[in-house]
Amino acid sequence: MKVCFIVNPAAGAGSAFQKQVDKAAANLSKKGCEVKQVKTEGQGDATDLARQAADDGFDVAVAVGGDGTINEVCNGLVGSNTALAVLPAGTGNVYAADLGIPIWNPLYPEAITQAAELIMTGHRRRIDLGQVHLSTGISRYFLMWCGIGLDAAITQVMRSGPVRELNYASWVVSGVMVALDFMGKPATIITDAGTVRERVLMMVVSNGQLYGRIWRIAPDAKMDDGLLDVAYVTGHRWPATVRYVLGLTFGQHVKDPDFRLHRTTRLCLSTKESLPVHVDAEPIGATPVEIEVAPSALEVIVPDNAPRRLFEPDPTWPEPENPLDESLKRLRDGVRRDAQFLKDLFAP
Repeated sequence: MKVCFIVNPAAGAGSAFQKQVDKAAANLSKKGCEVKQVKTEGQGDATDLARQAADDGFDVAVAVGGDGTINEVCNGLVGSNTALAVLPAGTGNVYAADLGIPIWNPLYPEAITQAAELIMTGHRRRIDLGQVHLSTGISRYFLMWCGIGLDAAITQVMRSGPVRELNYASWVVSGVMVALDFMGKPATIITDAGTVRERVLMMVVSNGQLYGRIWRIAPDAKMDDGLLDVAYVTGHRWPATVRYVLGLTFGQHVKDPDFRLHRTTRLCLSTKESLPVHVDAEPIGATPVEIEVAPSALEVIVPDNAPRRLFEPDPTWPEPENPLDESLKRLRDGVRRDAQFLKDLFAP
């Protein structure tokens, strides 16, 4: 098996993290894999390197980094037979958290080698992607979600200048500051169900269920059903946002009268005043925007015990023999991830 590690040097924590990556590569080599490591030097490099890996006949391209790195690798692999695997080490790691892939942190360094083992033992399947088209001519695929409005405005602030690498507390503070001044905009929304006009405060078009690692915004979304789940909040200002976030936190957002949830193969959104747009936490522009599903666009390697709720039923991929043990394992891993999340949140 030919495996290409596409490493974002900014991920992890310097040499300690890189040693774990090297150890994971060495373990795969011992098992008969032909392993190559390449490193990104700037934005967009991971896409070019992934595309080159597919052209060179690699069986697997491994995104080593956070959600942004994973998104770039996906964009390079679309339509190829080269499978995506991930060694997650960013701030969000939403894709990995949704699927139960071990996530590296300083208290859990062995997560890298454990995630790498999935390349040999995991389950391969094809999943959908979303594709965004902007009026500027920019077109981009997303793996997990496309955000429009408030969350994209927060992402835009956090991804600019020296604040890009700050911790979760910075995201919370920036989110509060942006939300206080942010106003919903009149919008025209076109989906498979027809056309509606609403004042949109925030919209998330999802391929997976998890959002921001702790919120299950689209609780019934599946990654291989040929559909995208469109969730949005109507309203003018921050009171609607506060109510929505509280509902989302406690899993009651679907009951909010200002919350909408639809499934569609395509979406067109135009607004009287432009709203910012991001994909997988990377800002790419502003409305108007067209979004469509790209069915079965990407082959991925997922844990054999990945939550089946994320996929359409598949008789060739039965439930684990001991679902209780697997549930307890995911609970343990979740507690470990949440502990690191709280540590990052209150870090100076």
